[in-house]
Amino acid sequence: MATKGDLYQQARSVDGKDFDDWVQLVQNTLQLNDRGQQCLTLLRQLCVFVSVTKYSRNLAPTLYALLQNVVLEPEQGPPRIRLMASCILRELCPSDNIAVKDFNPPVEESNIPYMLPVLLAQTNGRGRISQLALEIFRWLTETGYEEELCLVALSSLYAICSHKRALEKFSEDHFRALNLQMMGWLKQANCSSAQMPSSSIFSAGGKKQMFPVKEIDGSVSQNLFTLLSIGGYYSSDQLLNIHVFSFLRRWTLVTHMMRVGVAPSPAPDYKDMERSVSCQSRDGFRSTSVTSAFNVAGSLRLQSSLSNPLSSIPNPLPATPLGGTTQQTPMASLVGRARQQLREAVVQYCLRVLDQCERKPPKTAEDDLALACLYESIAILDVQCTVHRGLLSAVFPTCKKMYTRWAQDSAVIPNLLLVMVKFLVRHSDSEVFDMQAPLENIFGRVLGSQFANFSFAFDTVDYLLENQEALCRHSTAIFTRFFPNFLKILAWAPVTYVTEFLQLLPSFISTSTALEVLHSLLDLPCLAAILQIQQLCQDGSTKPVYACCMAAFQDTSNKLLFRHYLRLESGRGDTIDRLGLLHQLLGDLSQHPRVNGAAEITPLLLRVYFQTVLYGRDAGVISQVVGAVLERSTLLFAIPAFQEGIKRVFAEQLLEFFKTYPNLVVDFHRDVQEHLSNLRTLATGGEPLYLHLAWAVGTYTHICYNPQCTSNITMEFFETLELAAYEVAMGHRQKPAYTTRLVLTLMSALAKLASRSQDLIPRTLLCLNKLVQLTTAENPSVGAGASSCKVLLGHASELVNVLKMPTIAIQVLSPTPSKEKGWDEQQARTTRILQSVVHLVQTNKEHQTPSTPSGGPPP
Repeated sequence: MATKGDLYQQARSVDGKDFDDWVQLVQNTLQLNDRGQQCLTLLRQLCVFVSVTKYSRNLAPTLYALLQNVVLEPEQGPPRIRLMASCILRELCPSDNIAVKDFNPPVEESNIPYMLPVLLAQTNGRGRISQLALEIFRWLTETGYEEELCLVALSSLYAICSHKRALEKFSEDHFRALNLQMMGWLKQANCSSAQMPSSSIFSAGGKKQMFPVKEIDGSVSQNLFTLLSIGGYYSSDQLLNIHVFSFLRRWTLVTHMMRVGVAPSPAPDYKDMERSVSCQSRDGFRSTSVTSAFNVAGSLRLQSSLSNPLSSIPNPLPATPLGGTTQQTPMASLVGRARQQLREAVVQYCLRVLDQCERKPPKTAEDDLALACLYESIAILDVQCTVHRGLLSAVFPTCKKMYTRWAQDSAVIPNLLLVMVKFLVRHSDSEVFDMQAPLENIFGRVLGSQFANFSFAFDTVDYLLENQEALCRHSTAIFTRFFPNFLKILAWAPVTYVTEFLQLLPSFISTSTALEVLHSLLDLPCLAAILQIQQLCQDGSTKPVYACCMAAFQDTSNKLLFRHYLRLESGRGDTIDRLGLLHQLLGDLSQHPRVNGAAEITPLLLRVYFQTVLYGRDAGVISQVVGAVLERSTLLFAIPAFQEGIKRVFAEQLLEFFKTYPNLVVDFHRDVQEHLSNLRTLATGGEPLYLHLAWAVGTYTHICYNPQCTSNITMEFFETLELAAYEVAMGHRQKPAYTTRLVLTLMSALAKLASRSQDLIPRTLLCLNKLVQLTTAENPSVGAGASSCKVLLGHASELVNVLKMPTIAIQVLSPTPSKEKGWDEQQARTTRILQSVVHLVQTNKEHQTPSTPSGGPPP
């Protein structure tokens, strides 16, 4: 059976002559007088053809005219055919072939609901949106228009009101009239409902009998009608009541921003938002600014992005009319009174919805309507209280009481608790409310059990992003305390939230959590595997491929090990001593898509982590991180691509650490020696890390960089590198061979150490000769091997000639930091010294009998 994606792909492939033939068939069908089911089917398929591709479809001008005739003339067909024609024209907009540009006569008002979406799409491309907004206002506020037209007009105003030019022609009288109209629709909807129309031949005719609407718990409603009132057949005024409720939050935000002089952003621009956050934590760590584009998904993100500007708008709201004057004119007084009346009606309506939900709290998936209404009501109250602080005294106690009642109820849908926490935290300063407890509950206990709930995870990440700076500024320690819980969201859906967590990650890092965050990032694939096992065990899965992993997860002897990774808060133990066992237990899940996804994004997160640590300039933290990097480079989950990517990042960042803090080479000389002495670390992409460590040892093992650098430490490093160089040289001609770059780096490091300890020079000269002999033993004459031998021989000869003059060698190979005034000056000074060395060597050769070339193979 073909999937939806397959059908769309087939529709995209219809092009050229095939599409022209299809257009001609539709055109011929529309020209017939009898338009039945076949016409409707053809129009549906044409709508698919024009909507599944981002490219414009070329239709014949005759077809454009026929589609417009179908939309504008009722006798052209049944409503469904007219609706399909309207959808096709809307997909084709903006287009010069669509002639209807306004609703002036001779367009019939009954045709406006079909043509309004077309004009809306056409206007967005032509910059005539403000004129359309005035027409919509006329239909909404003037008498004589049908309720069906008002419903479509209100939905259209919702779609365009956030455009920066939509309401530019609205006067104070426009806003006053529309506010009063919406207030009337909210408060004056009928509390009675007719029964659903019956198709029975025995149904009673005549006047329909009206019945009171009911509450969601079944009791009779005696008060205000809301969208949670249950009736049989909703009238037009009740439908307008529901539409106004859906329109309130955006309308409040847009009008508020206009009154304070902030231009509303166009609704289409909300698809790509930039967030740049730079916040200061309690421990002095300042996060790096990471700016990314975010694809907005779903209506909740759109609503959240609309509410975000409130944080930058001054409150309380100044009593200033829309025109911007401060003088209280009679019209301004009327506008303010209408706005206040609408505000009172909105608060009364939302509190009524909260009361209805209190009768039967939405706890199951069947209560989607009640959940959505309750969520929207609290969000509307949040916006109203943010704009008008005086409402808090009436609204805050109700929301606080509701949260207290539901906070510990595990059956309550977590999204409700989150929206309540948003409200309480935003207004906690005004009402002297301790916001720590709600934040701990929602990001601790609730998130720990609901991280796999995609809707709740989305809302949580969105809230953290929108309030990242505020949560860092206030001493809540939410990020540093609950980052293990936040990382569960990322481990469960790694590809979905990688961009968001690149922004959130700097907030996790402080002097007390830097090391733990590093281990958590490196163990992100393990966390993904553990969460997957936990889910399989909870579902009672019997997949044989994961049987061993599930048995290990349920084994009581491993309980503490897995509990560490499932912890809710930071600062709970360390498992590095048992990492090998953990990797063995999770080995069967190394190819799971969720685990591989977590492994792919970990290098990206590590780069941001290291940049943040370097930016913090805390020598103590950096010292801990360097030690952990050296230790964890050989303790990574057994995914080859993951190990290679992590070691590549380690190599780059260790180089930056050593350049910034060169004393760390001597401070961690034991760990560095252990790493360099184990050539098995070169496996699985470990050569860059090994190269950079060898280079750092040769460059920074100097008393000028660390006063604790003794001759014993230098000797230990030299012996480690010498032994490693011999092993590498003996394996250089083998398959797989060590790279020439590795041999050259070890040669240079040995020469640098010898230049600082002249007792090592004879030993170094002997080592260089043997290295060249071992690596060029086969003496290839052609191919890559010949080029490699030439490079090795040349480099060894240069080092030998320089080391024969110790006073010059120390200037060339080990310049002290005090003499390094700049890179250009250092390079020029080194060039002059090398030219002098070459001249002296040539002069010495002229007075001596030639012998075996220094550092070259025997004749």
